Amino acid sequence: MSAELKRRAAGGINADQLLVEAFALVREVSRRTLGLYPFDVQVMAGIALHNGKIVEMQTGEGKTLAAVMPAYLNALGSKGVHIFTFNDYLARRDAAWMGPVYEFLGLTTGYVQETMSISERQAAYSCHVTYLTAKEAGFDYLRDFLCTEAKNLVHRPFHYAIVDEADSIFIDEARIPLVIAGNVPEAAESPLSLARLVAGFHAGEDYEIDRCNRNVYLTDTGLSRAEQELKCGNLYAPENLELLTRLNCALFAGVLLERDKDYIVRNGKIELIDEFTGRVAVKRLWPDNLQAAVEAKEGLLPASRGKILGSIALQHFLNLYPRLV
Repeated sequence: MSAELKRRAAGGINADQLLVEAFALVREVSRRTLGLYPFDVQVMAGIALHNGKIVEMQTGEGKTLAAVMPAYLNALGSKGVHIFTFNDYLARRDAAWMGPVYEFLGLTTGYVQETMSISERQAAYSCHVTYLTAKEAGFDYLRDFLCTEAKNLVHRPFHYAIVDEADSIFIDEARIPLVIAGNVPEAAESPLSLARLVAGFHAGEDYEIDRCNRNVYLTDTGLSRAEQELKCGNLYAPENLELLTRLNCALFAGVLLERDKDYIVRNGKIELIDEFTGRVAVKRLWPDNLQAAVEAKEGLLPASRGKILGSIALQHFLNLYPRLV
């Protein structure tokens, strides 16, 4: 029956016309493989998701299983379905948990993790249904733009995506753009000297912090002290723009970024902590001198600094999908 539905989908039959049979098929296969028979409320949720609606379900109502029905229906055309989970653990768990249903129906399932290689990512994205985080998909999209060889591309054309924890992804995380950075040679000005300078500053005297603890600013006293210590003249002169940027990064790193909260030091390297998941973000760097400033703060000699190579807001990335729920 599943093979027949795939044949009809490949022949151009609209997915809406296959919905009843596809959903009924998933319910029966789920009962046989997982011992779980979707309730009416889960079927209703699946129909709403297929129709592009946002669905609110309480914990324990079976969101993971409800998403399988529209995912299967939209994967029949072999164009690929992405299911965005909150973190890597859920992506791996849900793919393994729901995998038997897709396999029984003749579809392949994959998942993407932050530490995967290019070949592993390509294999996951080539599956009919892929579980991953929206951030990881977005970073792969940015990395694809930096590829110089087609064989290293991981994404294929976007088709359909289901977003779990939509409030978190569309509201909480959407305010922070996805940024991919690379390394460029370090300039002669030592970040270590700037870190030592900032370490001697005093709150309220040399700098001030806004009420949300998101920004830090030099006061007139702090500015005069910095100009005297650096012997650079007017810090706001055009020729000192790069130095001023580095000083602001050193101030931000020294005052607002906390060790074991925003980052950890492991094996002589700075590793970022994702503020939403609390997990270490592997191979992720701060851009525009900030990485070097944090390294200098911890007494590590920076060998390079970050430069933004690509950036996209999460909302804009998700809008690249023709169908998004």
